Amino acid sequence: MRTFIRGPVCRGQIATDVIRDNFWALFQAPEHDLYIVDPNYRGQATPLLAMPGQNDDVGSVLSLWHDYRDKRNEYEALRRDNYADAPAPSWSTLWAGNDNALLTIFRHFDSASVNKGLIGDVPQTMWLFDFPLLERTYYQLAVNFDVFGNVSHQAQTRLYFDLIRNGAEQNFLRLMPADSRDGYLDDWYQSGGKFKMWLDYEAIDNDKPTALKLDEKDPKRDFAMQLLARYGELNARPDPINRCDGAYCSRPNIDPALQSAEQALSRLTSRPAAGLKVIDQLPEATMLRIETTSGKREVYSLLRNRAHSNVAFLLGESLRYQPGLDTLTLFPGVLSSYPNFMFNIPAEQVPAFVEAMENARDAHRFEQIVERWGIRRSHPQFWFYFHDLSQYVHETDPVEEGVLDMNRYQNL
Repeated sequence: MRTFIRGPVCRGQIATDVIRDNFWALFQAPEHDLYIVDPNYRGQATPLLAMPGQNDDVGSVLSLWHDYRDKRNEYEALRRDNYADAPAPSWSTLWAGNDNALLTIFRHFDSASVNKGLIGDVPQTMWLFDFPLLERTYYQLAVNFDVFGNVSHQAQTRLYFDLIRNGAEQNFLRLMPADSRDGYLDDWYQSGGKFKMWLDYEAIDNDKPTALKLDEKDPKRDFAMQLLARYGELNARPDPINRCDGAYCSRPNIDPALQSAEQALSRLTSRPAAGLKVIDQLPEATMLRIETTSGKREVYSLLRNRAHSNVAFLLGESLRYQPGLDTLTLFPGVLSSYPNFMFNIPAEQVPAFVEAMENARDAHRFEQIVERWGIRRSHPQFWFYFHDLSQYVHETDPVEEGVLDMNRYQNL
């Protein structure tokens, strides 16, 4: 997953326009994957899994796209019919081999990041990868992607990724109660997305039941809560800040000053922008550097999750954007390679910072927040604070250490 998310195929707005701003990714256990365990099914499916992009004749883009789309939809129909005869999906359907089994993906407008563990509130969509889908994702978006390819190659690659996303969503829907699947699909593909469903996607299986026992009122959230409970040991990053279900919304066993800071900061998470107006002023990825009186510091990523009526098209994002539904996710660590801004806040001032953010209903009030706590490019200690982000990654997650790109750092 990280190979293509961090690669050149996921660079630029058009490249990332067909994924949601945040979602979780799960994987199907090999022993429950018909492509692996059923040679007859594999023989029927393999000819339908060819991927576009090898023929880069510009004049043939549409005809090639239609051919590959039709093959993919024929495969989805074959998969749907064969899985209808297989045992109903249960918890054993999900792979739980190691801490890569549960992943969170964030889109930052023109880039994206993938992290181990389930971060943030329950997302609008989830993806379930089986082996054919994972293999096509890797080969289409990493191995076979030519960053110097012409417009035909680029267009075919990105158009096919739209089908990959839809396939992963359809796989996940098999885990939901049959009578809820159409409702979720309608929510994911609002407005023009319904036309795209009719035009380019294969119909889902809304008959085969699931073996999971889920709350009928909100099966997706219940699934997420049961998933977190069942696979807690695999969840590399527990998240009490964004999924606070009690009085304490901070991590245990950390500095009490940081616990108090996290408790206050949790008030900013999972609230729609219609009620938290400051979200309109924030860029994609903001870093919060919290300093305690003892000299310790913690870095948090404050990520803006933009809402869309659907993500089924490469262009026209502004027409599908739903700004009133934007939310924030806050999590310890540097979760973006492209920090857009940073605030440096003494731990004892975090409640005041949060209160100011809650009251910042216009640009003038937000300007006051930036003046007090913001680290602009003109700040006399800008380079100290910016390089400290890399130092923090070196100290807390050295495997992921690298040079952060400041080209997208804004001067709010």
